[in-house]
Amino acid sequence: MASTKKNVSGTPAKSSNTTKATALSKLCYELEKASADLTYQSESDYPYQFFALQQRSLHEESDKLTPLEFLGCIGLSEELMNDLKIPIDELIEERSLDDFFPTLEYLAESGGGLNDPDVIALSRRYRKLEKLLKKRLQEVKIFRVGAVDVRCYIAGFFNEGNIAGLVTISIET
Repeated sequence: MASTKKNVSGTPAKSSNTTKATALSKLCYELEKASADLTYQSESDYPYQFFALQQRSLHEESDKLTPLEFLGCIGLSEELMNDLKIPIDELIEERSLDDFFPTLEYLAESGGGLNDPDVIALSRRYRKLEKLLKKRLQEVKIFRVGAVDVRCYIAGFFNEGNIAGLVTISIET
């Protein structure tokens, strides 16, 4: 009969995988709650959705999340891109999180003005989401993948080198 490991309180101890899953579930909940009813404003407004990916190797302090590495994590290999003769800079673009979400001024142009309480509240929600992403993820950046239906990944390292964040779509014709 196999024995169950117990912690000091006498309850079964959580495995490392259970702890990681719980942390990922918590991150998913926090990001989905913060981004609920927010959209990426382009030719069509799309919501934000949570995503999580496993990086091929564990994140170390000196590692950087590069566009090529990110493409590999979403299933596009360098070999495939070479076979299709797609230059990487035509497939993916890296941007800063600091300029991604709409500013109060931008929202005011399409809303009721700078003093409109709804516009101010919406701007605060975007700032709160940005702050949460920076707090919960390391090395957060935007990866824009595609041409017309551009997938915008807000991605950062989470939990021993895994990658997580939010994804949305920008329509650009």
